Order: sequence, then C-alpha cells, then structure tokens
Amino acid sequence: MILAFALLLGVGIVAGYSPGLLDRMMARRIDPQVVLATWVALVATTFLTVVAALVVVLLPAHGPTSLLMQLVHHCVTAVQHGAVPRFHAVTALLLLFGLTSLLLLVSVRLMRHVRRQRRAHRRQLELLRVAARPEAGPFPTMWLPHPKPLAYSVAGTPAFVVATDGVREELCAGDAAAVIEHERAHLHGRHHMLVGLAEALARSAPWIPLLRHSPALVRTAVELAADRAAARLHGAGSVHSALLIMSGCHGGPATPQHALGMADSAVALRLHHLEFLGPCAPRVRRALASGVAGLTAALLPALAGLGILASLAMITCPILFEM
Repeated sequence: MILAFALLLGVGIVAGYSPGLLDRMMARRIDPQVVLATWVALVATTFLTVVAALVVVLLPAHGPTSLLMQLVHHCVTAVQHGAVPRFHAVTALLLLFGLTSLLLLVSVRLMRHVRRQRRAHRRQLELLRVAARPEAGPFPTMWLPHPKPLAYSVAGTPAFVVATDGVREELCAGDAAAVIEHERAHLHGRHHMLVGLAEALARSAPWIPLLRHSPALVRTAVELAADRAAARLHGAGSVHSALLIMSGCHGGPATPQHALGMADSAVALRLHHLEFLGPCAPRVRRALASGVAGLTAALLPALAGLGILASLAMITCPILFEM
C-alpha cells in the first residue's frame, strides 16, 4: 500500500512540474521531436503508473486472477455484515473507477474530435473544389485567389495544403516554397492527430496540469518541428523571412478550426529558434535522442515515487530504532 501511495505521489509531482520542464526544453532550443517524444512518454506513463499502483494495491490480498471480481465481492460482503471494507479495497476501487472514467472520457472526446474534423474536411473540400486551383504534389496544394498571404494544412482523406495567391505575391519563390513545405511537414508528421489528442486530454482532465497545458505545448512543438523540416530543404533564413512577413499581415482570411496555420502559434519563439538554428543532426542521432528522452520521461514518475519512499524510510528508520 505504501508503494502504491508513493507511485501516485510520484505521478502527481511529475504531472505538476512537467509542463514547466517541456516549456524550458523548447525555450532552450531542444529539438522539438525530442520534446514531443517526452510529452508522449509523460502522458503514457501517467496512465501506466496509476495502473501499476492499482495492481500493487490489489495483488497482495487477492492474487493476479479475477482481481476485480474478488475486490467487489470483498466490499459487498463487508457491507452486508455491517463492516467497513478495508482501506486497500476502497482505494483500489476508487483508482479503478477514476482511471476507467478518464479513459472513457478521453475516448469519447477523441471520437467527437475525429467526427468534427471529418465534417469540416468534407465542407472545406467541397468549397475548395469550386473556388481553388489545385496543384499536384506529395500533398495537393489548393490555391485560393486572395491577396493576403495565408497557408494551412488540413488532415484527412485526402490530406491537403491550402494557400492563397498572397503567399506567392508577397513572398519570394524560396520563402513561398518553405511555407508549403512547412505545411506538408505537418501532414507527414501526423501533427493534427497529436494536437487532437492533446485537446481531448485537456478537456477530459483539466485538473491535471500536464494534460491541461498539453494543447499549447503540443501546438508549439509541432510548429517548431515543421519549421525545422522546412529549413532542412529551403534554409532557416527562408522560413524565418516567410514567418516574419506572414505573421505581420492582418485582415486576411482566418485559419479554419482543426487546421494548422503557418503563422498561428508561438511566432516569437519560432523566430528565436530559426535565428540560431544550426546544421540539422543526422536522422539516426535525432531518433536516438528522442528514444532516450522518452525512456527517461517514462521512468520519472516511478523514480520520483521510489525516491520519496526511500527518503521516508531513511527518515523513519532511525526514529523507530530509537524507540
């Protein structure tokens, strides 16, 4: 029971302080792919550590088979005989109920997000087929006749990029190509899915700091990742110049909901990253760094919990020996 409490306390500490850690990683120009891997690992391990705490509570008294049925039977029997169920049984039921409810909420929010995205995708595609000029590419680009520069990507089947004529008119050829590549990077990286998951988590459990701040964190990280992808092909200067021009233009069409626009999020931080962006690290090195960061993040709640447990043991053992 003490181990389960330590694990839960470790989850609480990590979930409370990790948004600040992720913000600092981005402020220090850490590779956004590493930041996203860390975020995914922290979210996943938050749920898994709660499951581990639940197992720790259940296993000592009931064994690994039919845990839930035995637990419910114990509580019902205790109530029928006028007794109070044991503390570990009540704790386990509360953990199980809370975790199940949270998973159901996240699933429902995700399904609603997917349905809304599909409806918006169909509406946009119908309108764009009438008003836009399609251009072939890895993801088709739909060009709209509007003088203000705007570009955004829309996930779905088919996925596509939308850009206005203002992108070509206001930007030079290299900058315009960097803008289109930025939006294609969102589609290649499944960034819309990550943003949708972050929003579903935030709406389901806003009382958990890590989940509450996830939409803003993930939106910033995917924009930084798309900037780097575009910079690898067209240079950081082109992406910087395009972002500076597009973020300064006002009065144009707005980016639709569920789309990711070129100049919608964290412009100042992105410009700062682009100003100091060096040569791109090899893909293997970036993948290795992401794996190490994800593994470290996955171990943080357990390490924090075990550290608390060890500290308590060091404090209480001398007192017990003196008694």
